[in-house]
Parts: sequence; C-alpha cells; structure tokens
Amino acid sequence: MIMLITSMVFSSVFLVMKHPLSMGFMLFLQTIITCIMNGMIMKSFWFSYILFITFIGGMLVLFIYVASIASNEKFQFSIKLFLIIMFLIIMMLIFSKLDFQMFNVNNIINENMNYEMNIKLVNKDIMSILKMFNYPFMLMLMLTTMYLLITMISIVKITNIKEGPLRVKN
Repeated sequence: MIMLITSMVFSSVFLVMKHPLSMGFMLFLQTIITCIMNGMIMKSFWFSYILFITFIGGMLVLFIYVASIASNEKFQFSIKLFLIIMFLIIMMLIFSKLDFQMFNVNNIINENMNYEMNIKLVNKDIMSILKMFNYPFMLMLMLTTMYLLITMISIVKITNIKEGPLRVKN
C-alpha cells in the first residue's frame, strides 16, 4: 500500500515540476516503483527487469535531448512546490486509511490465486504471464497500449523530415 501511495505522490508531483531534469528524476523514481510493484504482484521479476531496462533506455535518449536543449537553465527549489508535495503526501496517507477494493493488492492476488486453483496449470511461468491479461491488469495494459499509440502518432505528426531538426540553432 505504501508503494502505491508513493507512486501516486510521485505522479502528482510530476505535474508541478518545471525543470526537465527534475521531471526526468521523478520519471525514474516512478519507473523503479512500478517495476518493484509489478515484480511483487507477478512473483517473477523478469518482466519487471525488461520493463526497467526499456524505460532506462528511453530515458537516456530523453536526457540527452533535454540536456542539449535546456543546458543553461538553473535548477531552483521552490517552497511552494515543497508545500504542494507535503499536502499530497498527507492526502495520500488519509486516503490510504480508506478501504478501496480497487486498489487493494491483496484482493487482486487472492482473485488470481483462485483463478490459478480453478485452472490447475502446472507451469507457474504461464500463470504469471496470464496474470497480466486478467481483469485488474487488463485495464492498465489497454491504457498503456492506447497511450503508446497516441504518443507514436503525435511524435510522427510533430517531427517532419522535410522541416529539419526540432532544435533551431542561432
């Protein structure tokens, strides 16, 4: 539950970040937490490892691009940002005390265990892969797929080979 709260806090803090390096750091922390939660639920860290390596590769490309564009910006810490972060942490702690069935990881694991008992498959690796396509994770998988499709289409529309690079040199 603490991992889920931390993940939500990092997602909320990401929205108020202005400097590209701090946004990259928040994205990195979010990736680590997501991979750990995924590995704990799936009971196999192979998928989490592949996910982490993929995210880190993409973040290296983003870091190089952002460092070339925003190389002279100063990183400043804001008291307003600190207060927003503290408020979000307190709100997430309050919400964690409420009983949400949708966010309860133990119910998801128990539901998947009942599913495993009904099917009675011997191979545990197949069951860990099937967990990804069952009810609670199917929604996240569909959301991620749609997000990647929309991102790919928007990047193709933004970058045009005939117009040259995105960065304009003076």
